[in-house]
Amino acid sequence: MSSNSEAQLTQDIIIGKKYSFTSTVLGEERAYWVYLPMSYNDTSYARKHYPVLYLLDGEEHFHSASGVIGHMSGMGSGQIPELIVVAISNTDRIRDMTPTHTRMSFEGKNVAFLNTSGGGDTFLQFIRDELCPHIEANYRTTLYRIFVGHSVGGLLALHALLTSPEIFQAYIAIDSSLWWDNQLLVRELENKRQDLQGVVYISLANHTYGEEHDPEKMEASARAFVKGLERFKSEKFRFTLEYFKNEDHGSVPLLSLYHGLLYIFEGYKPPRNVIESPSILVSHFENLAKKLNVDSRSPEAFTDMLGHVVLEEFQDVDRAIEFFKLNVANYPDSPHAHSSLAKAYKMKDEKQLAITHYEKSLTLNPNDETVKDELQKLRGS
Repeated sequence: MSSNSEAQLTQDIIIGKKYSFTSTVLGEERAYWVYLPMSYNDTSYARKHYPVLYLLDGEEHFHSASGVIGHMSGMGSGQIPELIVVAISNTDRIRDMTPTHTRMSFEGKNVAFLNTSGGGDTFLQFIRDELCPHIEANYRTTLYRIFVGHSVGGLLALHALLTSPEIFQAYIAIDSSLWWDNQLLVRELENKRQDLQGVVYISLANHTYGEEHDPEKMEASARAFVKGLERFKSEKFRFTLEYFKNEDHGSVPLLSLYHGLLYIFEGYKPPRNVIESPSILVSHFENLAKKLNVDSRSPEAFTDMLGHVVLEEFQDVDRAIEFFKLNVANYPDSPHAHSSLAKAYKMKDEKQLAITHYEKSLTLNPNDETVKDELQKLRGS
């Protein structure tokens, strides 16, 4: 085997990085893992900003969450926008994810492992005052944050909805421990007077436990909470509950994340007929931006793909040019947008226009050897 082949075989596939910093609020070192979308470091396209999904129980769910989000936001799927994932590692899970102190377990027993419970508000302060500003200072983010938690993590997510609504704009609460402290959150919701805002997806697993567990207890608390949300329904607040008959508490997170993101970004996926005209694409994303917290511009890579399909498969140069012109208008600093438009102008024998946009592309990305070659050919012809 050649050394070159060996080098190819040993290349790493990297889906994220681990970091940590010292939290003043918590008085300890806290670790977090970051997944960046494929386009984040792609310099051929215009630089963009991304919503951020904050994920509790980071070590357990990071790999599955990044895979699901990468698939759903890919051009082949296009169900949701690309997201940055920040997965928060645990130090004392019970302390951080419970809003009140109690030693009473699910079964109503006084148990020692709940001794440290009740630090949820301090943990939310850490997220709001330290982690979010830290992420937003170091990454290109939009001001749209999604909070995802499972079990007591789901409890904390819904507690944040009620008590710290300024932190997040959307929530995925997975089989949440709403039984906690005699259905604390159900009682808090009954007493709440301020309006709620954002999007909330709540999932519920099929609880078929042993004799000492009450499968109805988990379901009853979740349904009571959702019933309490009814009076807050408005144009600025929507929610849903989804029951997974064939999933238990341990298996439900994967499907919950998928369906939760579909609900949060409901209607995001462009219809099939967008390929017929750039105007349909423009209308789709402008209408979406009125309902969802997304960019009113069509995604650059998706628009570019439509242009190339029209150009190369349908052989419709004029329609392809319209797609590429839309990208140039939306992303004037993208070298790729200008080179795609130049390619289409070249095919139409619009030599000077092709040269103009290849030159612009090269100005934005001076190291693109393909564009240099194309310019040389056009100037010499």
